[in-house]
Amino acid sequence: MAGGLVQWRAAAARRGLSVRELGPAIGIEIGGVDLALPQDPEITAILRGACVERTLLLLRGQTHLPPAGFLGFAQRFGSNMDLHSRRDLCLHDHHEIFVVGNVVEEGRTAGAVKVGLNWHTDHYHLEHAGLFTFLHAIEIPPQAGETRYANGIAAYEALSETMRARIAGLQVQHSRARLYRTLFPDATEAQCAAEAARFPDVVHPLVRTHPESGRRGLYLGGEWGSSILGLPEAEGTALFAELLAQMTRPEFVHEHRWQPGDVLMSDNRCSLHRASEWDETQHRRRLHRIILLDEVRPE
Repeated sequence: MAGGLVQWRAAAARRGLSVRELGPAIGIEIGGVDLALPQDPEITAILRGACVERTLLLLRGQTHLPPAGFLGFAQRFGSNMDLHSRRDLCLHDHHEIFVVGNVVEEGRTAGAVKVGLNWHTDHYHLEHAGLFTFLHAIEIPPQAGETRYANGIAAYEALSETMRARIAGLQVQHSRARLYRTLFPDATEAQCAAEAARFPDVVHPLVRTHPESGRRGLYLGGEWGSSILGLPEAEGTALFAELLAQMTRPEFVHEHRWQPGDVLMSDNRCSLHRASEWDETQHRRRLHRIILLDEVRPE
């Protein structure tokens, strides 16, 4: 673990890249990388190592990065790209890119406004859940609209031995059907039914081992649609709320204030994130999102 940390930092220094921590337990900013230019494998390894180590990676100033270049960047880390069921909210030429925000094109809604307003990790409702999520800021309101990220590994390591023993072996049920209508209030009954049929409930461990770092971390899923199994309902609900409060303590969270051209890469395997609202009647917000799915189930 420590060797990996030294390795990517040393490589970043050798390549003349700047490195800045965003918070005490989460987030790293790397400067000096232009994603619009071809990147060699060492740069890709540096970026992956930083994201895995710190859960969240920020690359600023990517204002000239076209959608094809953004997709090409994400593809350096894997090929199992999510294709969202709402193709009407994806870019026409790149269906892997989902549009987040109050975007209207040719008189129709072309972006998801309310998505992400709860604590969640991306695509926890799948057997092979989210691996990395990539966000590219295209248009940003002058205030509000921040996104918060929480590190479940740091939160787990700060738990008491008693709590770790209590939650050992517990599992969480994740329901896309319960979540979908809240995320997409404009969805038709047919779309809701199709989503429920496409994504039946799944069960994942409450505490998982990160396959690259080997560290243990909380894997809650999302506060809209996830519930702990094997406990009376009231006890499970209270425990979930307690662990969510632990994971979102200020020392484990980074609140990101967006700038146009920001690219954020987040590791979904032991983390949560949450969007915040803005005055959508006065200002436009547009983010492009790509989710890379894992090849293995959470363990």
